[in-house]
Amino acid sequence: MVTCELCGAENTKGLETCSRCGFVFRKEVRADIRDSAILKRHKGKTLENVNRDLKNAQAKFTAYLDNMAARRLSREELSSLLDDALAYLLIPLTMGVEDELKFNQQEKQFINQVVENLEIADMENGVPVGTPGTYIRLSNALQALDEPEIAMTMIDRALLLNPRNRDAMLSRAKLLFYTKRYAQARKYLEKILKSGDDEKARYLIELIDQISPD
Repeated sequence: MVTCELCGAENTKGLETCSRCGFVFRKEVRADIRDSAILKRHKGKTLENVNRDLKNAQAKFTAYLDNMAARRLSREELSSLLDDALAYLLIPLTMGVEDELKFNQQEKQFINQVVENLEIADMENGVPVGTPGTYIRLSNALQALDEPEIAMTMIDRALLLNPRNRDAMLSRAKLLFYTKRYAQARKYLEKILKSGDDEKARYLIELIDQISPD
């Protein structure tokens, strides 16, 4: 069974959309195969065409956001819109400590645009409007862009939506590790391991022990 991040409904594995709210489930891409996945998607296209595709996606996203006030998008519609934008960039949900993400200038602008508009939507609604996955993916992207504090804000919102989300907890631990707050990182990692074994969490604890044994 697959739990919908948006409404919490249990769905049969293999469905493309939630049977209750229609939220679109995304096929996950690991960070270590992101480059090859992007090349596969754009196979046969020139760099000019790839850049044009990204510009078109960005323009479409901007057009939707410009009409948000008039259309009064529901949370479901807005969440799907945000996830569509992030899915286009193939930003992974789960990343290891040594995994890397690289973005070109257009992709960086696109990510910043998503973040800016999400901040506005969250403020206007008074609650996080995305799904935990929305904020986790953005956090991973922002960490890659060397924006750890904004990335931490995104993770805090993911945990506000679901305090037990293991991907969010691991992402927060990685950010704390990245910013050299080792004791806090260890607390999150130990909490993850209490609910089940996790190779990434154990590896990160080993790194912390090497760097900061006390």
